[in-house]
Amino acid sequence: MAVADAPQHLSAMTRDTTPATTPAVNASDTTLHLYLDLVDPLSFHLNESVRTVEAEDGVRVERIIVELRPPPAPLTDTDDPFWAGRWSEADSISVTGNPRPCLVPSSRKAHELVLHAREAGADVGELIQRLASAFTESGADTGRVDILVGIATGLGMDLTETKAVLDVDRFEAEAALAADRHARLGVSVPALVCGDQRLEGFHNVAAIRTFLG
Repeated sequence: MAVADAPQHLSAMTRDTTPATTPAVNASDTTLHLYLDLVDPLSFHLNESVRTVEAEDGVRVERIIVELRPPPAPLTDTDDPFWAGRWSEADSISVTGNPRPCLVPSSRKAHELVLHAREAGADVGELIQRLASAFTESGADTGRVDILVGIATGLGMDLTETKAVLDVDRFEAEAALAADRHARLGVSVPALVCGDQRLEGFHNVAAIRTFLG
């Protein structure tokens, strides 16, 4: 999923390298956290920008999953007003021209997979990009265990172990607690957080580098 520089009609915070109210931070002194949702196109775009900075600048970022519509919220589609607005903004960022998926899957099982991947030592940033590609480019239901297992094994994770972990809900309680805890923090999603400074919404690579100082 390629990402362009932010288009002109997006907010000034998106286009500018650093919002006037957000001073640059020293990334070497503070743990960086990327708050994102696993069925949100804006989160996927920011994750891609962050991955570029990680690869080129040696910055390390921990992904924190925030479920924007956690269970028991009903399943919905991309015409839902909440998601439609986010897809409209994402469509203005993406240069792929992929059609929108219809269904918005539950993100809980994907959240559990991320927790398992982190424990297994897999590349969580790459896993999230593969979840993004499966959902946004192929319309895959990333709430299904079989789809998630296929994505995980493509990253080199063990098929049998991954399927068992997801089937028995090994990380379900941890995911539920994490989703609730992070929702209470009031961090907008997506956001890159360094200490008490936040860069919220989609930002391109140049903006992220300026934020990180």
